[in-house]
Amino acid sequence: MAASPSPAAGRLSRRTLLAATGALLLPGLGAGRAGAADASLKVGYQDSTLPELARASGVFEGAPYKVEWVVLPGPAAQLTATYSKAIDLAHLGDTSLIIEQGRSADGWAGGPPLQIIAGWRNLDARYPRIVTAVRTRTGAKTAAELKGLKWGFNFGGLNYVQYLLARRAGGLTTADIDPIQFGDGNAAATAFNADHVDVYSGLGALVGEAVEKGQARIVLTSDDLDIPALGVFAARTDAIADPTRRAVLQDFVGRLARYFAWYADNLDAAERIYIDRVKQSPARARYYVEFGKARLRPIDAELIRREQKIADALLEAGAIPRAIDVSSEFNTTFNAAVN
Repeated sequence: MAASPSPAAGRLSRRTLLAATGALLLPGLGAGRAGAADASLKVGYQDSTLPELARASGVFEGAPYKVEWVVLPGPAAQLTATYSKAIDLAHLGDTSLIIEQGRSADGWAGGPPLQIIAGWRNLDARYPRIVTAVRTRTGAKTAAELKGLKWGFNFGGLNYVQYLLARRAGGLTTADIDPIQFGDGNAAATAFNADHVDVYSGLGALVGEAVEKGQARIVLTSDDLDIPALGVFAARTDAIADPTRRAVLQDFVGRLARYFAWYADNLDAAERIYIDRVKQSPARARYYVEFGKARLRPIDAELIRREQKIADALLEAGAIPRAIDVSSEFNTTFNAAVN
């Protein structure tokens, strides 16, 4: 999934986080070692928005465990930290595990190491989640007309899938464009907004101002490409199987649902947080407030069907080397906490 406004200062770098992995291991990960009241939950997020807003909402206060937010930009850093047990929940896009599974050595034949337990998004068409945008000066208006242009993207999540499927929609190969891969979505958006690349695939909010000013236009949205484009949290399968850790995860998902309800009822408070803590301009803060309105979506058979179509398209495009069944990536047993 990609990220929203630029991360706040003081975030843990990937190198620092991995170096400190041993110190960050959580108590009570093993079954029966500790009760939920003694546990903590380290929650990864790709920018500072949700951590700041979640604290302000108060919905995680009084939980029988300590919630610790860790800001790590980009899906690669999130996945690495989760595999190493430096964090417990990875903030990803709903297609990140498709790429992980499809590119793994055995296609997860022994079972998935991670599973998605919760997903959310804003369905307001005025605020498209993931987009492919082009600088207006190029004159391009369709995916086919992106041929020969510098195309910025980042690997590993929704932004990458948007890039691949948008390129495919235009009948373009890598030889037809000038692909430029960035470390995360913020870096790709910064390059696009500074007019250093011609095309961008990533979070719509990050290039919304350029679009509003007429400097860029949206060529394709994730909805155009039938990408569900959910933000998701993924947990380690061994933690889900542990009764103590599962209870913590279940409670967290329920509180996350209440957070989104709080957000929808407190847009003015959210706007002040975007301005005062996330350091957005007042004009941009209002856009982000509307963009951030979301709710949890059940992980159901229809979602899995759509995700399978994406996996099949990625196989056809050569982005993953083997056919996979994506159903094991999605855990449906947390849906009760959504309501």
